[in-house]
Amino acid sequence: MIPVNEDSLPWPEKHRPTSLKFIVGNSDTIDMLKKWVLSWNKGVPDKRAVLLIGPPGTGKTATIGALSHDLNMELVEFNSSDKRNKDSIETLVWRAASQQTLDGRSRIILLDEVDGLSGTSDRGGVGAIQKIIKETVHPIMMTANDPESPRLKDLFKICQVFTFEPIDINEIIQVLTKIVRLNKAEVSEDVINQIAENSAGDLRAAISDLETYVKRGVVSESIESVTRDVRRGTEETLSRLFMTNDSGFARRVLSESELDHDMLVLWLEENLHLHLLSPKELDQGFEALSLADLTLGRIMLNQNWKLLSYLYDFIALGVIGSRTETPYRKISYSRPTWPLLVWQGNKSRDKRSDILSALASLTGVSKRRVMQTHFDTITEIIGIRPGLIKDYASWLNVEKTSLKKQSNR
Repeated sequence: MIPVNEDSLPWPEKHRPTSLKFIVGNSDTIDMLKKWVLSWNKGVPDKRAVLLIGPPGTGKTATIGALSHDLNMELVEFNSSDKRNKDSIETLVWRAASQQTLDGRSRIILLDEVDGLSGTSDRGGVGAIQKIIKETVHPIMMTANDPESPRLKDLFKICQVFTFEPIDINEIIQVLTKIVRLNKAEVSEDVINQIAENSAGDLRAAISDLETYVKRGVVSESIESVTRDVRRGTEETLSRLFMTNDSGFARRVLSESELDHDMLVLWLEENLHLHLLSPKELDQGFEALSLADLTLGRIMLNQNWKLLSYLYDFIALGVIGSRTETPYRKISYSRPTWPLLVWQGNKSRDKRSDILSALASLTGVSKRRVMQTHFDTITEIIGIRPGLIKDYASWLNVEKTSLKKQSNR
């Protein structure tokens, strides 16, 4: 059971796990992390620090706190609100890392959100951390959200890296259901499921949304007002895809991505070899990608969007599931060079393409389809009633001049 603390605390803090038995998700990673901490009992390990990488709300900081509690270790935390420049790290963190505890217990030093070190106030911080890691007599544990952060480049070389993946939706539902019961709140199963679904694997965000829902006293019809719509760009889509071995999570990443399906295939084709290094992985990965491309072609040819589920399966199960030997590593992705990308780049600069893209997004069908159905109708209407051009431009979020040019063609 998740312990309940002070009622005045925000729910994510009120229900923060105090033991590893209350942590959900990433169980294998947490077991390996615990073994690393326990290895200090036999002597200082080769890697004196670990770096916990993963999106917000996946339990990185909570795991460290629960681990220190279970092992009866002192936890000294330096979070992102602390001043973490070179001088403060060399004094405060160095003192904690080099001195023994007063009561003889072991100590864990936590540096939270080290990818947030930036700007003049944190200048020299990463370099100071590196020096301390080389000489610390206590385990140093760091967390970061963004594996692509340039601040982490040097830390990757000297730390053991543990990847935390987003929490499974069913586990989030279980946690939210317990919290509802502990707080004696009345929340329907449908609302809990929707909050969990919209959290994108961020348990802390889901708990916060649940608290907002309960305390606002909103009805189920207005649940959208307290939930989030996550859309992810190219770099984040690719890194989150290849970071996981969970096909269910990979499918969620695909559904949250801002990439068009054809662009997704192009980006995967260009960068697949960076994550799949063995001949077996490459063979399976490109075979699955070719099937995904074939499925996409059939979807576009016949507008049979029921096949979209198969497209996701070929990518999530086939392409991503092919990485069975190569460990995940931070990658700088290359932009696709396939001729179709050049053609699309030229087309995107065309005013008509902007209109077609907007129509396709609003109607949920392809650009080719809206060209055949909606586009000519709209231009005909504007030609008959020019006064409507402002309304259509606002609806499509395009410049009025672009619609005016199209209607005069």
